[in-house]
Amino acid sequence: MAHDLTDEQYNSQVSAVWKATLWLSIITIVEVAVALVWYYKLGSDHKLFLNGFLIIASLLKAFFIVGEFMHLNYEKRALTLSILVPMVLFIWGIIAFLIEGDSIKNLRGLFN
Repeated sequence: MAHDLTDEQYNSQVSAVWKATLWLSIITIVEVAVALVWYYKLGSDHKLFLNGFLIIASLLKAFFIVGEFMHLNYEKRALTLSILVPMVLFIWGIIAFLIEGDSIKNLRGLFN
């Protein structure tokens, strides 16, 4: 199995890696800046919005990492879906268990 690349293919892959790295750097800088401004200007109140922003930014970074560095952008659609659908269901399960656990904790406090 040969792994020969033309110069054009190699340059396009290097360009894609640098683009992904640039986006990851920008998103990380924005995350840190927003967290610092939030902490020093707004204090620790209303952290729900900050946490939501950080979660969304982290998922966006995960998308770039999985797509470019784990090469899922270049795979067949079926393989990509067979990896991403279980991951989404796993995250959904974690969220569902956390919500259910919080509900049980609140009910125990209510009836005890």
